[in-house]
Amino acid sequence: MSRRRWHGLVATGLLAALLGVAGGLPAGGPGTATAASVPEPGFATTMSATAWLTTTSASGPALDTYASWILRRDDGEHRNGLMRKLRYVYGSSIGSCTETDPCLEVDVQQSTAACSSLEFLSRYFPARAAWQGRSSLYLDERNAIAEFADAVLAYQADPNPDRDDLFDGAVASSLGGSQLYYTTFGNASCGRALLAAYELTAEPAYASAAVDIGEFLLRMQDPRDYYESYGAEPFLDNTGQPTAPPGGFFDQVSSWNNLFATMSLWNMTAVEFLSELEHALGSTDGRYAAAAADGRAFLEEGLDLGTDWYTADFDSPATAQNRIVAMSANSANCKDNRWHRKGACDYVDGLPSGGSLGTDMIEYAMASLYRYEREVNGQASATAAVGDHYERYTSIPGTHTASSTDPLNCVDDTHAGAVDPYYPPDNQGTTGTGDPWDYDPHLSFGGYVRSSGTDLTTAEAKYYDIVGFGILADVRADLVPDKFAHGYERLVAAEDYALVAIQDRSLMPMALPGRDGDDVDGDGDTTEHMCILTEGTLPIAHNGLGLLATVGYAHDGPGPVTAGAHPQVPPDWREAAGRRPGARP
Repeated sequence: MSRRRWHGLVATGLLAALLGVAGGLPAGGPGTATAASVPEPGFATTMSATAWLTTTSASGPALDTYASWILRRDDGEHRNGLMRKLRYVYGSSIGSCTETDPCLEVDVQQSTAACSSLEFLSRYFPARAAWQGRSSLYLDERNAIAEFADAVLAYQADPNPDRDDLFDGAVASSLGGSQLYYTTFGNASCGRALLAAYELTAEPAYASAAVDIGEFLLRMQDPRDYYESYGAEPFLDNTGQPTAPPGGFFDQVSSWNNLFATMSLWNMTAVEFLSELEHALGSTDGRYAAAAADGRAFLEEGLDLGTDWYTADFDSPATAQNRIVAMSANSANCKDNRWHRKGACDYVDGLPSGGSLGTDMIEYAMASLYRYEREVNGQASATAAVGDHYERYTSIPGTHTASSTDPLNCVDDTHAGAVDPYYPPDNQGTTGTGDPWDYDPHLSFGGYVRSSGTDLTTAEAKYYDIVGFGILADVRADLVPDKFAHGYERLVAAEDYALVAIQDRSLMPMALPGRDGDDVDGDGDTTEHMCILTEGTLPIAHNGLGLLATVGYAHDGPGPVTAGAHPQVPPDWREAAGRRPGARP
């Protein structure tokens, strides 16, 4: 699919109104600022621009594109950044959905999407303002922060006056249904976003909500007090006796107070957030810092072992509510106080054996470990903490696996088979001459890693899960700056393609095979095949955060303007009408 064709198909039939936030420009014009001052560059403790990187392309156009996508309403109603993803579907057997005029299928609104968008906007607006020479935010920028923060707070559980719930003050993954679910990973992400919004606006409600999330995470680390009255014991040792918490965080709890007995690797995000919370707002007894230290020590064991989660042994009555459960899906019910990969409970010679490892687990864990160590112990400690892990996971050979069912040829499977684990020297940069199907883990990982026995053997490299570029941006900028710079140049050169699943070094968007289960073309056939192009909020927000953390915000041409002047450059989400930013006429 050509670049022009992709831009054309996603723009067709979408947003017809002018883009903007809460009424567009400030009441007094573009120079009208609010009382909130713009923090100095690098104001957030987790963000540090690395100006020493050798790059030739400015980050501003890409960052403006990401912000524009998050703030648009491609379905005519909801901000894109409040939804998990948008899907553009087409296929030869779907009457009204064609490759040149696809049907848009809007996914559910999700708190993790809203939180990722909120954190990005809370970093993006002040960075852009600083580049423009402004000392404060425009009114509509503040309104955008308030709108997304309010969307996040709408997911937060108010305390029940009649009883205590484990999830009091926590943020639900989504709303609706007979039960809601409150995850450690999602709440840690939302806590970081609310802290970023608080640092920018000094709005007390955001700080209060972040503290509520912090307290929830402490209970997810040690829920014994809650379950004692219900006759449940969250932690048993190998003899079946109650024991102390290991330091990790349980993955999720439902609105029926049913606790899921796995502790996933990506809950390292809770370690990072709790440390930030201690530094930003403090506690009377240092409990957030202590919980973070315990979590860091425990979760790095899983990273060392190349695993997804720890399956705790427990005792619980089989009641409908207020119990602990072990789900059978993906072998989450091992109940053996050991680390595992999804799909296997086996151990051989003292090591986990079998199963597959999700690369997002690796990415989030390494990124949060790195930033935690940098904040607590300094840059040298951060580099040392992740260096061996990064080298190990980027050395795994890649392989392309042919699709099992793809009658419409949505995916180019002609290159299925083993590929090199990294680009050779002649295939670096934006115009490399090597095989574009070589696997470059320094750009991003594929979807998952396979194992054979106790060894991690191959990385699924059919496409890049491009969210990983942003998640590990500052790690790569530190450990492999030249390779990071090559990945950065490819990413910004790809324009809008960096917002979707991409399939090789060309960064062309990848359509995945599926079926029309939602009957998006309205013909009553829910079994017909289709191709699916996906734009995800998390890749967009995390790639934006990664660019801000490493190369900052800038445009080619003249440098920052003098304070007090508020030029309408660079182009942003106020400017465009009826087309995707970055699209060519």
